[in-house]
Amino acid sequence: MLSAQNLSIGYSGRLLAADISFTLGDGEIIAILGPNGSGKTTLFRTLLGLLPALHGTALLNDRDSAALTPDMIARLIAYVPQISASFANFSVLEVVEMARTPHLAWYSSPGAADRAIAESALAELNIGDFAEREFSELSGGERQLVMIARALASEAKILLMDEPTASLDFGNQFLILDEIAKLKSRGVSIIFTTHHPDHALRIADRTLTISRHGQVQIGSTRAVLNAASLTALYGISIDLIDSSHGPSIAASLAASHAVARPLLGTG
Repeated sequence: MLSAQNLSIGYSGRLLAADISFTLGDGEIIAILGPNGSGKTTLFRTLLGLLPALHGTALLNDRDSAALTPDMIARLIAYVPQISASFANFSVLEVVEMARTPHLAWYSSPGAADRAIAESALAELNIGDFAEREFSELSGGERQLVMIARALASEAKILLMDEPTASLDFGNQFLILDEIAKLKSRGVSIIFTTHHPDHALRIADRTLTISRHGQVQIGSTRAVLNAASLTALYGISIDLIDSSHGPSIAASLAASHAVARPLLGTG
């Protein structure tokens, strides 16, 4: 279980947001939205125990995450960063096997059981045929699927995903979102950051927003992401349109049949 209790985040002398409280449920997805620099990544770093809270506590299984070792946290939480060109000269299978490190004894290498877990994670995302390909040769969408497989191979029940659809084309964005939704159906709990309200509307049970002035709001996604709150959050006029165009539109937009759009030229 991951929770925040009256959490204030930021850096010495710079408060980004305060009074953040939530508990991530089993098989729940929480989206985090906010302008650049509002503190989304800082919140992740605080939850992971990499950055001390300015006030309050981040708890992992009822223990302060700041007091846990990196290996202890890695067994419980898998972090999926934005698409990266790292892992040059490593095969896809080797990249996924690296997630087994927290489960290994000191100085030991992944064994047959670890390889089987990595192969199973690739197969679950239907990318088993990527195993021997070099990671750096993959497309952006393929790399992101591999990073999700890597998180699965860690056997963590909580995933923190930093803008999982960043830099992907439209089709690959929704491919990734659909895979995240499948993880939820397996009981995996997920927090992801995004700049796209429609992505939160598609798959998130709850949404947490952080404004550029540090105001925090959390609640059911449909309640939090309304026209007024999105306009205040991003400083532009935003309309929320309910679509009645049928299942083909619903599949590409949101389970709620909604999409946020800016009203250009309307002030």
